[in-house]
Parts: sequence; structure tokens; C-alpha cells
Amino acid sequence: MFKGLKRQKRAFTLIEIIIVIAILVILVSITVSSFGNVGGSQALDTTTTSVISVLNEAKSMAVSSKDASDYGVRILNNKLISFKNSYGTENKELTISSLVSISTSTGIGTDVIFNNVSGNANASGTITVTVLKDQTKSNTIRVYSTGVIEKL
Repeated sequence: MFKGLKRQKRAFTLIEIIIVIAILVILVSITVSSFGNVGGSQALDTTTTSVISVLNEAKSMAVSSKDASDYGVRILNNKLISFKNSYGTENKELTISSLVSISTSTGIGTDVIFNNVSGNANASGTITVTVLKDQTKSNTIRVYSTGVIEKL
């Protein structure tokens, strides 16, 4: 009854295997690039939060009149240094992620110093945190001369 039917052997052709490999390569490259962007975005958010936190801590110390001193933060490209009275006194360093960089506007320069009791800042301007691999991703922090710190 089934004598006339030949049994066919099924196998993958070389073209089918190449197409499957090409699709896998595309999917892996999309996945890897997505993880790279997540790391940069996460570093951006973490660093922005750290900058605001360090500035707020310095302002808080100045307002509370701790040791009747001014407190400040030196902002460098790869780290933040908080200090008492003047740079070099009781420094505390915070190194930031190598995935981002920090820059300041002309008004701020490198040091933001909060005055004892009033909490007023010595300068006003902006601090920008930027993802190095994607310069379009950045956060801006504004420091007012009144000592107010806000994320824009």
C-alpha cells in the first residue's frame, strides 16, 4: 500500500543555517547595545543624585553653623571633594563613574562654597553631568546664590 511513497530525509540547508546565524548576531548586537545605554543612563542618574547630595550636605553643615565654618564642594571632572573652610581642610572625596563627566558653567567655576549660617553660595550657575558615550544624555543642576540647589 505504501510501497510507492519514498521516505524523504529532511535536513537544514547551508543557506538556512546562515540566515539563522545572521538573525542571532543581529539580536545579540541589539541586546548588547541596549545594556550599554542602560549603564550610561544609570551612571548619569546616580552621579546626578550624588552631586546634589554632596552639595546639600555642605550647605546643611554651613547652615547648622557646625564649627562656625563655611563648607564647600570642589567639582572636578571625575570626582567631588567636600571641604571645611577652604580647600585642603578636612577633605572628603567621592569618585564618580567613569561613564560620565561633570562640567560647570562659568559662574560656578570649580568650587561652590556655602556661607556659615546663611547657607548662601559664593557663586551661582549650572553643573552638567553628561554620559561620555552619548553626549545627548545629560542632567543639569542649578545652584543659586541663595544656596538653593535644584535639578533642571
